[in-house]
Amino acid sequence: MEESGTISKRLTDIIARERERFVGFVRSKLVGTDETDAEDVVSEVTFNLLRRSDIISEVENLTAYIYRSLTNRIADHRRRQVPTIRIDDRGDDPERPAMELPDNKLSPAHAIEQDELRERLRMAISQLSPTERAVWLATEIDGRSFRELAEDWNVPIGTLLSRKSRANAELRRMLSDYHSKT
Repeated sequence: MEESGTISKRLTDIIARERERFVGFVRSKLVGTDETDAEDVVSEVTFNLLRRSDIISEVENLTAYIYRSLTNRIADHRRRQVPTIRIDDRGDDPERPAMELPDNKLSPAHAIEQDELRERLRMAISQLSPTERAVWLATEIDGRSFRELAEDWNVPIGTLLSRKSRANAELRRMLSDYHSKT
């Protein structure tokens, strides 16, 4: 296992060398957002990876891992965004002010779709193996780190990462028809 300083150096070297590509990647996925959002996403991922050097030492292809981390952070960024309704068109009345209102009301159809997805996800999670389900729930729902789990469960981090990866792949497979509908 690499020592923490070596891992941090390896990570900072990759970030320094590939930063523009990472920012370009994020920018291409966050179309229509502020330019600084891409920089923020790359910075957040960099910060989180530097904090988690225990996991990074287990990673063979660090650049690919960074891209996967960026993809995950982009998904988080999209989930956090509050949809807005823009009323820029003033029509024939130049005195009418342009407004921006938060769209806090979900349509009934959207609410039903969200309930359906939650139920399908519950069912899919229940079909995972007990070890995969435990790791997935602990990291995704409870927000626990792999390091914590490894210490508490006396299981190597690499094993936990493999179980989580298999759980994610299985959930994607079980829910793939839902994605194709949206």
